[in-house]
Amino acid sequence: MKWHNSIIALLYLFCTHLHAHKPETKINKADNFKASGQPTPATAVGSKPRFAPPKLPDGAYYAQYFPGPGSPADHGLVLSQSKKDSDELADKYDGQWSVEVPDSSAIEGDYALVMKSPAKHYAISAKLDRPFVFDQPDKQFVLQYDVKFQHGMECGGAYLKLLTDSPSLNLTEFTDRTAYTIMFGPDKCGPEHKLHFILRHRCPATGNVEEKHARKPQVDLSAYFNDKRTHLYTLVVSSDNSFQVYIDQVLVNNGSLLEDLQPPVNPPPDADDSTDQKPADWDDREKIPDPKAVRPADWDESQSEFIDDAQASVPAGWLLDEPPTVPDTTAKKPADWDDDIDGAWQPAHIENPKCKDAPGCGPWTRPKVRNPLYRGQWTPPLVDNPAYRGAWRPRRIANADGFVDKQPWKFSPIGAIGFELWSVTEGVAFDNLLIVDRKPLADSFADQTWSIKRQAERQQDSALQAVFDAVRDATNDRPWIWAALLVGVVLPVVLLIAYCQRRSRSERSPQSRGRGREQSERPE
Repeated sequence: MKWHNSIIALLYLFCTHLHAHKPETKINKADNFKASGQPTPATAVGSKPRFAPPKLPDGAYYAQYFPGPGSPADHGLVLSQSKKDSDELADKYDGQWSVEVPDSSAIEGDYALVMKSPAKHYAISAKLDRPFVFDQPDKQFVLQYDVKFQHGMECGGAYLKLLTDSPSLNLTEFTDRTAYTIMFGPDKCGPEHKLHFILRHRCPATGNVEEKHARKPQVDLSAYFNDKRTHLYTLVVSSDNSFQVYIDQVLVNNGSLLEDLQPPVNPPPDADDSTDQKPADWDDREKIPDPKAVRPADWDESQSEFIDDAQASVPAGWLLDEPPTVPDTTAKKPADWDDDIDGAWQPAHIENPKCKDAPGCGPWTRPKVRNPLYRGQWTPPLVDNPAYRGAWRPRRIANADGFVDKQPWKFSPIGAIGFELWSVTEGVAFDNLLIVDRKPLADSFADQTWSIKRQAERQQDSALQAVFDAVRDATNDRPWIWAALLVGVVLPVVLLIAYCQRRSRSERSPQSRGRGREQSERPE
């Protein structure tokens, strides 16, 4: 089980820590490895496995990995020659793509499609080997690809658009206006991290197309944008109108096309009658002033809420005859001041120096206090309205735009796959794009590609990071393991390390060595 690996990794870290703090060893760590016949740390950690081409799934509608260098066109990808729906030159799709081994790749010769330009628009696409048609009752649509944010992500998208199949589909004119059937993948700008699943649903009654958005995954997505690791994104949409979204083969979102999209696929069967009007005698006041109430005879509305405090007196030291501010005697009339145009020049006022240490200067006014006789304006108390009929609502009638689509799964067919993106951050790497009609085919392809890449990245990282990854994987769906690890493994290891360090310091101290000699020389 995975949690076994977590415990083993923690124990390995503990042993490594003890070895690094043994006081009596003076042998170089690399020499230790050589002497024992084991590879040196540089060989064990620094060497990279070589890329091995995966076997493409039988019947794949699209399968794209990058076995070697070349231009995007060499790999069947088409760069857009168009620009976004704007006359601005900045909206041109001039972001540069490259097929290369990413700088941070953990596998030798593992090429990917990389975005090379910061703060640019990108558009690139490819035709499917054959259109994906949503026509069979037991069929699945499975989209899968992996993404690596080599430099993290400040603001930008890494989602895919599945372009609607059409005789007029021209990939050189691919833009944000090109019709798509499904959009899926990660997107981030500012503090918000997203994982889109958007489908464009065609109303069977009118033919109008409307975007439908799946609810947000209820997991923290930030690490996938910031940890600079390769992550696998998988979308599965089935003919029973269900959908599942996976990251790194872990389910993060699922639901029904009929129930879990906004706005809903099917509008309500009835709607408000826009011609209905509230009757003139409709009383929707739940409470009314009591018509029987009478203002008390002693109620005085003339009293002010606040009055002067009759008990207050001028504070001691208050300078009644001194103004709070005085003209600045050091100020001089500007040389370019024109009395005819600017008016008679007057020096600016400054705080009166005599008031600096006084409680106040100038006229003194009494502070205000609340008037004990104040009662305010009298209003009758509220009572239940005997004529209350409730809040008025227009009557409901059959929805003229209503329809019932029991099979929203039957999307418009897909003819191409494309990235149409904006990204502030460069270095985003895409690889192992796949469209199949059965999830086990995608899982098998991931075992040959992403799983190997993930393992290589773990080995490339520090031992401590690998421990954290192992623990995170093991506890994805079993959070109770955190408590077990803390009490059963981490806490004892920490205490043992502290004890060993204390023992080691004691053995190295001169006093300890002296006491040891005295005890050994002491006669029995």
